[in-house]
Amino acid sequence: MLVGPLRSFLLRYHFGPSPTPMITDSSPLLNTLNERQALSDLERKGYAHLGKISQTCVQEILEYCEKEKRIQYWNPHQECAAIARVACNQTIVEIVRRYFGSEPILWLTQIKWSSHVDVAGRRLASSAYGEPIQYDNHSFHYDVNDVKSATVFVYLTDVDIESGPHVVIEGTHNVKSTKKLIRIVLDDHTAQKTYGARIEAILGAAGTAFIEDTLSYHKASAGTKSRCILSIDYVLRRRVPPQRPPLQ
Repeated sequence: MLVGPLRSFLLRYHFGPSPTPMITDSSPLLNTLNERQALSDLERKGYAHLGKISQTCVQEILEYCEKEKRIQYWNPHQECAAIARVACNQTIVEIVRRYFGSEPILWLTQIKWSSHVDVAGRRLASSAYGEPIQYDNHSFHYDVNDVKSATVFVYLTDVDIESGPHVVIEGTHNVKSTKKLIRIVLDDHTAQKTYGARIEAILGAAGTAFIEDTLSYHKASAGTKSRCILSIDYVLRRRVPPQRPPLQ
């Protein structure tokens, strides 16, 4: 219902009184970001490049990860001030606000390593929480976080073609047909045959940031090198998910 033919009616329903405006952070973060271009690309292509966050900020986040050395972190913005600054960055929030046409809600943040070994070859502990598996992240899929949502991704390590880069298919973020509602996962052969040149693997040095409507088909490609990524989810109306119970 959230992404099918009734989506326009659901959007009207959700555009009631806006929630309390997010308290944003105005400290410099993405000095080269063209806000207007990013919004235009997000609306047209379903994703947009945001440039790079400062290396100081990247280092602060990596230092936070050093404390527990886990493969995955759930809502780390609640403990790491640097992640909170990124999530509440004034420019990023304004892009999301204008994309939604309403006040966004910070829904969830996560940090994920692509393997149990970091770039230095050190073994990482499992997540402190039980992580449900919905589908293979190495297959193209889309995520339904809300009737309208957007996710900011930040590479925390250098990512080349061998590091399992994030891959997105341009222009697949719109209302889903019945066929696409039934088939959330898309195999590589079908994706290549159907979309071809619209498939982009996003590469970049540590700090590379981009925003995506995750109704777009996307995946984490398989790689031989380990990479670490921060994701920040914004939604229109859903409540912030509760803390997951820790594993015993």
